[in-house]
Amino acid sequence: MSVLVALTPGERGTAALHLGTMMSRSSGERLVVATVVPTPWPPSPFPGEAEYLRHAEQAAAQALDRAAARLRGGPDAELVVHRARSVSAGLLELAGRREVSLVVLGSSSAGVLGRVGLSGVAERILHSTHVPVVLAPRGFAAAGTRLTRLTVAFGPSDEHSDLLQRATALAATLGASLRVATFAPRPVTGFGGSIESSAEDLVVHQWGRRLRAMIATASPGPAATATATDVEAVVGQGTSWADAIAAVGWQAGDVLVVGASSSPVSSFLLGSHASKIVRNSPTPVYLLPRSLRS
Repeated sequence: MSVLVALTPGERGTAALHLGTMMSRSSGERLVVATVVPTPWPPSPFPGEAEYLRHAEQAAAQALDRAAARLRGGPDAELVVHRARSVSAGLLELAGRREVSLVVLGSSSAGVLGRVGLSGVAERILHSTHVPVVLAPRGFAAAGTRLTRLTVAFGPSDEHSDLLQRATALAATLGASLRVATFAPRPVTGFGGSIESSAEDLVVHQWGRRLRAMIATASPGPAATATATDVEAVVGQGTSWADAIAAVGWQAGDVLVVGASSSPVSSFLLGSHASKIVRNSPTPVYLLPRSLRS
């Protein structure tokens, strides 16, 4: 299996390459670093079209040269130039033709620095691919870093799904620790009353016990009890989604796992809360398909 990195000229491609390298180091899988050159069909007779295509080919070659320099001494990688009708179509073709376990994408250059921003290419790929997708925050850099901890964003809609089971298996495969987080953004007016800190601690403690019971159920087998005990449960609170997510604390090597459902029109369907978590994440986001437990 391999990790497919969508390389684009500029900042977005650099962030995706950093994240893809981190995922490759952690999984032991080979990197496929691909840049897609859009080739319209049928070919245009206008001279300007040919000039544009030459420029796109040159930009793709330069992006791969820079990637090769950054990867020197790193994980094994294959560098690919692929021609297709569009960037998203080309990436989907590559993911379908090769044994790809993960697609790595950068954030929109119009997004907030340090946060995940869904580009148009990412939106189209999420509608069509059946392979897990991981998104790099804008400006992400992780030279020499391995994935060390997975944090699962867990909410009421996840309770009856297989998200914890899949995340537990993923953490074991990647050799990462597992943390489960729930995010509770509250408006400023919500802090008007006085709540004893001991009462808040009790709520967090009870929530943690409930999560550990769920994790033990989601991880059947002899190691279930140990797995549940090892998992940290945290609650992030703040006056906004960004503040609530930041409140749980993040470090190098962290990846946030967000569950996504499927529908007839989209392979990765993000609910309203999941979409807000993704767009306010300061750390890479791993979109993991989930389904209801039978």
